[in-house]
Amino acid sequence: MRRTILLLTGCLLFGLWPAAAKSSAFAQTPSPPEITVISDEATVDFPQSVTFNLEIDTAHPVKAATLNFATDRHNCLPVETQAPAEINGNQLTWQWAFTRSGNPPPGARLSWSWTLTDESGGQLTTPKQMLTFTDPRYDWQQVNADGVFVNWYRGSNVGPELLQAALAGLERLQGEMGIEWGEEVQFFIYGNSDDMREAVLYVQDWAGALAFADYGVILMGVAPSQLESWGKPTVAHELAHLVVGRFGWSCVGGSRPTWLEEGLAVFAEGEPSATVRADIARGIAEDAFLPVRSLNGVFSAHTEDAGISYSQSYSLVAFLLQTYGQEAMRQYLRALADGDTYDQALQNVYGFNTDGLETAWRAAIGAPLRQIPPTPTPINPDLIPTAAPLQLVRVVPTPPAAASPPPAAEDGGSPICAAAFLPPLLFLVALSKPYGWRGRKISKPIERDAGSEGRDD
Repeated sequence: MRRTILLLTGCLLFGLWPAAAKSSAFAQTPSPPEITVISDEATVDFPQSVTFNLEIDTAHPVKAATLNFATDRHNCLPVETQAPAEINGNQLTWQWAFTRSGNPPPGARLSWSWTLTDESGGQLTTPKQMLTFTDPRYDWQQVNADGVFVNWYRGSNVGPELLQAALAGLERLQGEMGIEWGEEVQFFIYGNSDDMREAVLYVQDWAGALAFADYGVILMGVAPSQLESWGKPTVAHELAHLVVGRFGWSCVGGSRPTWLEEGLAVFAEGEPSATVRADIARGIAEDAFLPVRSLNGVFSAHTEDAGISYSQSYSLVAFLLQTYGQEAMRQYLRALADGDTYDQALQNVYGFNTDGLETAWRAAIGAPLRQIPPTPTPINPDLIPTAAPLQLVRVVPTPPAAASPPPAAEDGGSPICAAAFLPPLLFLVALSKPYGWRGRKISKPIERDAGSEGRDD
């Protein structure tokens, strides 16, 4: 009896199951196929598509081929898309059509490799290739400093002047808001807004600048004559969107009220413009300010209301920063990123909700106090869906590679080991039938949603 117990214990500790040893001796992993790659290229038709082409030798037929590709878009987890490629003799091809997904911006990086399977089941993955998307319509110049890269093609001083404006904007974000940016940012300055819009699919026809926070890329249309009036303030404005978006980003998926987004961006421009000061003065004198709750969502398309919405948002942000300081603002942004509602985040950090913010702000700037009606059954505007950019490519993380099989064990050991493993094996088999194997996800090629991304304010 004692000998039997010892044998059972040894089997459990060391896994000496003869049946497993026999099967491992016969189940050999197919050797990687000896395939010679002649060429591995990706041809970009910007901004419409990218076509991947692989040419291999004809001596070793390929039964199946999968293209693995990914962009450098900021994500919670490393992600990669797999697409079954078309095989025509020794030519393999697959096309990513941006007309369905929206295109990555200039400056985004793309990586790819191929997994090839031969008739015996052996697999080979090619070395990873990389490229950077560019807009080949123009001869770009570039200046850079401290991780800020400005690309432009029109006007000799546009690039250097906007680089200095961007550096000054980053300094304001850090010095006055306490928000740092430690990554690269790419600006692509087009000669006018029409040229810029032609570089992005599905963009509004009134857009003059676009910030792709997930890529660290900003596109702008700036004519040389608009350098001072439009270019420099807009560089700081869009840079603030990018930096705040990355600072307040989380996998939880929290959002920020529009007045906070735009208020921080206008604040980052520096001293308020004459228009902003005039809007605030008129709002105080004529009691023309909008309810702050109405600024949680999309601003009015009406020109006059939109103008005062931006100016009022600036004033709200200035009030919070000047009264409560940088650290409170950082805590507020983090609370929103963690998924707090707009009212919850304000209450937890500042001690008042949206209505309380409006009352305190009006009192501080000398505006007439507004009678805010009570809401016995509160309607939570925070939960109203707001427009958000669609994912560039809907992807599923690839499962981790299976471990290499251990060396085949020699036949031997006690037959009682099989009896020791039989009950737990039967339990696992029974458990797997109704629920399936949960340790790994297998997905079909993913259908891409139509849409676009990027900010357009």
